[in-house]
Order: sequence, then C-alpha cells, then structure tokens
Amino acid sequence: MDEKQFDNIYNLPEDQIHLPDSEVLETEPTTGRLPMTIILIGLVIILIGILGGLIWWGRELLLQSTPPAVVPIATRPTAEENNEPESTKAEAEVETLGAMSTSDEIDAIESDLIGTNVDSLDAELPAIEAELEN
Repeated sequence: MDEKQFDNIYNLPEDQIHLPDSEVLETEPTTGRLPMTIILIGLVIILIGILGGLIWWGRELLLQSTPPAVVPIATRPTAEENNEPESTKAEAEVETLGAMSTSDEIDAIESDLIGTNVDSLDAELPAIEAELEN
C-alpha cells in the first residue's frame, strides 16, 4: 500500500465512521444439506474401502489355501517290513484268493466258493486267544 492510501484509510471524516446498526452479522441461511452430504460421501468411501479390503483378504485366503501335498500313509506293512514267520503262508493264501474268476455267472461264483479254503480261517484262533490271555 502506498502511504497516501494508508493515510486515506485512517483519516476518514467522522460522519463516515460508525458502528454497525445490527448486533448480529447477517449471513446466508444454511439449509443443513452440505454437512449431511459430506457425511454420506464419507460413509460411501468408508464402505467402499471396507468392501475392497474384504475382497482383497478373501482373495489372499484363496491363494494361500492350496491343499497340501497328500502323502499316502501305509496302513499295512510291505512284504519287506513284515518279519512275521507266517507271512509266506499268508501271501500264498492271498494269491490263491486273488486267482478267483471275475465272472458274475452263477457257475463261476460257485466254483470260486468251492475252491476257497475257509476251513483254515479258524485254525489260528486258539493260538491268538492263548496269547491274549497271557
């Protein structure tokens, strides 16, 4: 500002210097819409952020949930692991049972039934019971 303008501001005539007539400054009336709009926009942004976070989290879970490699667990010992003395006899019986016919004709089933030795199934039960009692 120039010094001349500065002097003009403070050297006003007394009839131009007065206090405002009203006690309250008049402003434009607010309708209350602006704060509500800002709140709604904020809520929409927050909801979009939460939804995006949930989508990202679910995608991460799906990517991490690849099934682990299945390792087969042997439930029966192999022939090399089985050190029982009767294993050769058991293997022979299993091979005999495996030699059955695959036909579903009555004559083939009957011949398989006649050829199966089921009498020796109970032969080892007394030895097992005696071993369990001791």
